[in-house]
Order: sequence, then structure tokens, then C-alpha cells
Amino acid sequence: MVYKKLDTMEFPFQKVKDALQCFNRPIYETVILTLNEMIETGVLPPGTKFPPDKKLAIELGISHITLAKALNELRRRNILDRRRATGTSVPETKMLPEANKARKKIAVVFDYASEETFQQSLFLKLHQGLEQLNCTMCFFSSDNSSEKQLSILQEILNDFSISGCIVWSILDNEQAKKIIRMRPRYYPLIFLDRHYEGFDHDAVTYPNFECGAAIAISLKRRKINSCCWIETRTKHDVISDVDRRNGFLSVWNNGRHFEILTLPEKDRNEMDIRIPRAGAYVCPDNSLALQFKRILLKHGELDGKRLFVIETPPENHGELKEFTAYKFAPDMGDEAIKILSSRLNGKECCTVSHSGKWSVLEGKNSTRRKFYDKPPIKET
Repeated sequence: MVYKKLDTMEFPFQKVKDALQCFNRPIYETVILTLNEMIETGVLPPGTKFPPDKKLAIELGISHITLAKALNELRRRNILDRRRATGTSVPETKMLPEANKARKKIAVVFDYASEETFQQSLFLKLHQGLEQLNCTMCFFSSDNSSEKQLSILQEILNDFSISGCIVWSILDNEQAKKIIRMRPRYYPLIFLDRHYEGFDHDAVTYPNFECGAAIAISLKRRKINSCCWIETRTKHDVISDVDRRNGFLSVWNNGRHFEILTLPEKDRNEMDIRIPRAGAYVCPDNSLALQFKRILLKHGELDGKRLFVIETPPENHGELKEFTAYKFAPDMGDEAIKILSSRLNGKECCTVSHSGKWSVLEGKNSTRRKFYDKPPIKET
């Protein structure tokens, strides 16, 4: 069989050639990943015959030894077939159906992990969603260190056995730039709670700043002039909590009293805490709210307090019935799984899901909900 040199429009392996121009992985891994994806998505249908290795290597602009290494790995996985008479091709029928049903490994990287982490709504949603996609979760904790998270993500992107990554990002812009540039073009890398402007990447975000501002507006309308913001030392620099606090302070004028109460770690004596007098107490997340409620109960000061919490999951609202809760929708875990699924099914363009809806769950265990398409950030 004689193979002529194909021009760009005729060349069925152009996607591999394009990927080699933008991937930062080793060349043979890029070839494996891209060819596997093209076969799974039907771009290279069953029966597609490959040119001889040396001919294809010239077309791709790579060493035929490197190409052979990649093709041999695909043959070992029964993704490609090779016969002496016909050469390399995509099998007409799947030789080992169970081989193609192997579970893909997806990395899930959190900012930190605690004893509550694996009971949180987000973790459970991700775990359930990955199970439905026949994927295995590989969990990592960054221990609240952006440098450690950067190192973890670099290792994940260099681990060819991992097919995608969902990360609750605490990276700064420069660190994110390194990872986004390192990410292979078609690789699912989904940032939670952060979107880095100027870079093309998948993200699911909450309106943290806007919701913090909305709570400040709500308190001002209730004629409340003093507020105590609740946080812990370990969460003082958590980016989402900082955004919520900054949003609150953008509305809370200087003439109104603002104080921060830093809660102790759980192994410290919570009875030693002095609870300041304030018209309202605001917790930036549900775990802090649960801890603060426990402290108030120990001090016998729960009744009569005006309590607010951001982002309480529905399963916790019964425990936080004394709070007015600001809950985001849609669920971040569900959104992340949708994006991951579309990526694994061949979608190439990036998706940014800005969760623009949020609801207010009124205190005292009321089922009343108010839904907003955009959190108000200015007073009217």
C-alpha cells in the first residue's frame, strides 16, 4: 500500500499534531492521550487504518521511536490492533470489552481536610457523581498551603494514570498561571470557588463577595449597627471566607461597629471565650456556625442572638435553625461533575459556571425561601 503525504484537511491525525503543539506532557504521553480520546469519541472509528509508523511520525513531526512507544502502549491496552498483513488499526470490534470499562482515576484536591470533610455535602456530591461516571476518586489535602497545592497539582498533571482533576483552589494568580499553562489542552482541570481572569480554564464559582455585601445590606435595613464576624485562625486566610468578609465590609460603613471574634481550635477550652456584645453575629460557613452555636449553648447565650451564616447545606439547616442562612444554588459538586462528564465525553471548550442564584433560609426553622438571580451589592 502506498501512502501519499496528506494535506491538513485530509490528515485524520491533525488533532494529534495540534495537541503536540500545546501539551506540556512528554510527547509519547500526549500521543497516547489524544489518540485514545479520538478513538473513544469516534473521531477515529473502528476499522481506521494507520499509516506505517515512520510515515506517521514524519507527518506528526516526531521521532518514529517515540511514536512506536506510544502505539505499543495503546496496543498493550487493546485500544489498537496490529497485524503483520494490515498494520496498525482501530479494532472493528472491542477485543476485550472489560478493558474499556476500566475505572478512570480523578484527583480531588481540597484546601484542607478535617474530621468533618468526608461528611460535607460537597465531598459526598463529588464522590457520588464520580461513582456514577464509573470513576475512582484520588483525594488530596493541601493543608491550607498554596505552595503544597501547587506541588500536588504539578504531580497530578505529570501522573498519566490520572484522567482529570477537581480542585478547591487556594492558588494565587501566579501559581494558577503555572498550572493552567501546564494543563494539557483537553485535560479536565476544574477549579472550585475561583476563576482566574485572563486564563481559559474550567471553573465553578460562588458569588462570595456579593453575598457578603448582601448580608451587610440586610443588617442595615434591620437597623442593626454593630456586627461580630466569626472566624478561626486556620480559616482566617481562606480565600472564599476573605471574599465574603470583604464583601460585607464594602457595604458596612465606618460609622457602624465591626468586630472579629476568633474561635479557638476544638481542643481548646471554649468556655474561655469572651463573646462580645453585638447586634448580629455572622459566620462565613456552616462549620463555623455549628461551632459558634455550641459555644453559645455552653455560655447559655443562644436565645435572643441575631445569627447569620453563609452557605449552609440543607442537611445542616435543622441544626442551624436559629440562623438566617444564605445558601447558594446550584450545588457546586453537581456543577463540577457536569463539567467533568462533558470533558470526559470529548468537549474541548472550557466552561465557567458562575452560581448567580442564592436563597435566604429564614431563621427559627422556617421553610420560607427567597430566591435571587443576582445577589444585590448596592443599596437601593
